[in-house]
Amino acid sequence: MTRNAASDSGRKSAYEETVRKFRGAVLFTHDFSAISEVLTPDFVDHFAPPWDPPGREGVAHRFGQAAEALTTRRVEVLTSVCEGDILAQAILLHFEHTGAFMGLPPTGRAFAIGGSNTFRFRDGRIAEHWGVFDVAKIPDLLGGPAPGGGGGGWSAMWPGAPA
Repeated sequence: MTRNAASDSGRKSAYEETVRKFRGAVLFTHDFSAISEVLTPDFVDHFAPPWDPPGREGVAHRFGQAAEALTTRRVEVLTSVCEGDILAQAILLHFEHTGAFMGLPPTGRAFAIGGSNTFRFRDGRIAEHWGVFDVAKIPDLLGGPAPGGGGGGWSAMWPGAPA
């Protein structure tokens, strides 16, 4: 292995460990102090909805809301690629519906959604995040109504989709 390949491998491992630590703290133990430890003070979350607070405060808000409705059972990293200061991962999140979610009372149902996370690192901490997740199918997976009332979950919005 060349010197560059060894340093690239070490950087990838360090980045993966940082993300693993972050996910473990916020998803499983709800230790939100990890947010200020792992994310830079000027952290930018490109995944955040426009109405959420920016930066680390928004991350704490979103993970706090999710923790009230969903219990994380497992995070599967399907692939992980590192280039320079960027780590990109395709993941599968496994949840149990244990609290009210989008007006649905807890069902106890287990479900999984796929997605991807891309992180930009600076000085060993996460400076930026981009994410894409298949959240639109969650109401269907929980057997809930489509947003705004109506029945049949999100699939009812698409002609020809199974109810």
